Amino acid sequence: MSLRRLTLVALASLCAIGLVVDAAAACERVDVTGTSRQLLGAYVNPDETWNGLADDERKVSTFESEIGRALDIDMHYYRWDDAFPTALEEWDAAGCRVPMISWAGTDLDSILSGRYDSLIRARARAVQRFNHKIFLRWGYEMNGDWWDWTATRSPDAATKFVSAWRRINRIFRSARASNTIWVWAPNETGGDPLKDPRPYYPGDDVVDWIGIDGYNWGSSMSASSWRSFGTIFGPLYGVFAGRKPLMISETASSEHGGDKAAWIDDLAQALPHQFPAVRAVVWFHANKETDWRVNSTPAALAAFRRFASTTKQP
Repeated sequence: MSLRRLTLVALASLCAIGLVVDAAAACERVDVTGTSRQLLGAYVNPDETWNGLADDERKVSTFESEIGRALDIDMHYYRWDDAFPTALEEWDAAGCRVPMISWAGTDLDSILSGRYDSLIRARARAVQRFNHKIFLRWGYEMNGDWWDWTATRSPDAATKFVSAWRRINRIFRSARASNTIWVWAPNETGGDPLKDPRPYYPGDDVVDWIGIDGYNWGSSMSASSWRSFGTIFGPLYGVFAGRKPLMISETASSEHGGDKAAWIDDLAQALPHQFPAVRAVVWFHANKETDWRVNSTPAALAAFRRFASTTKQP
């Protein structure tokens, strides 16, 4: 090979390396440590259907266009026995989004017996091979009464949950899946002392972020009423602020019983003043139990666009 050709090859290689470095630097805009700017995320499935990767990419891209900015966090739900990460998370990483996998739990006794160790190990190895940062929110809303792994299933559910969490974490660590960011996410209590999440906390050494789920159901259900963002999240914020970076890991508002646009504006105002420790907000963009979508009305979308603009990196 001629000297000239060697020089051209070397220059091409340096340019390629530069492009890779530039791409990596661009993706560093999402600070997963929770020490800098506030992150914006969403679960994006407006019609609650799944028609493959291209459909999901279209939904997320459309959502980002509607709100006027790219997402920092793209949340996906996986059942206990689903394989992950998938091409969806790869697509997120390529677009400089950090995926968040909300991984459902299962029967806690089965986890603790070791029955699922091989399944957990397979997930851990797959995450390690993924080689990008990924939020993992296993066993979310464990203090509620609507999942297999939740409070009312047995009198010692909290102890079992903590042991199961630590077992899963230990297997991930043994697989060197250090790119996993562990999000422990109870549901807001609604004032019910039986739903106190503190007994379910598995320990500072195995939690990276604390998430809180909470919704303004308004009058969409017979037993619900309109509640402000501060009313929903204030109690658990007071318990956990300062312990770990905080994330509003699921939230949205109904249109029924109040002004959704004003609710979103109130959220935007409350975060910096009443909830400064919250470093990420993840919106549930779906028309499910009620219309949680940010574009349920033009006014709601305009309010969300205002909020999204305040979280956009300059």
